[in-house]
Amino acid sequence: MSASSGVKCRPSRMVAAWLLLATMVAGCAEGGQQAPAKAPDGARMPQSQVVMFGAGSADAGERLYGQECAFCHAGRNTGTIMLGRRMDPAQAELHKRTDLDADYVKAVVRNGLVNMPPFSKIELTDEELDKVATWLARKGPR
Repeated sequence: MSASSGVKCRPSRMVAAWLLLATMVAGCAEGGQQAPAKAPDGARMPQSQVVMFGAGSADAGERLYGQECAFCHAGRNTGTIMLGRRMDPAQAELHKRTDLDADYVKAVVRNGLVNMPPFSKIELTDEELDKVATWLARKGPR
């Protein structure tokens, strides 16, 4: 192939690119519908719902968890995968747990743990962290 021939794109790649674009546009066309914040019992939350986690909640802790934590700790993401390897996979999604203590959550967030990096007070203020930790530490049904 000569240098002047340029880059050729395979038809299969073009089809895949168009399908991806069409899927994204169709997802945006659904309007102002909010994705539910919870998956059915025992199921991991689909990625399409992870991005909207807590968006419609009246609880500031749940909204902050959705903004700052869910991208790793909800659905099948880095946090849930790593926790699922070290403990019961059913407890890997933090928002489904009933055994978390607020002080423990704060210590892990500020200091990090294994693969989780620490969060600074600039990334998540003490007030915001208190709300998230209190929400995660709530007892009872989720």
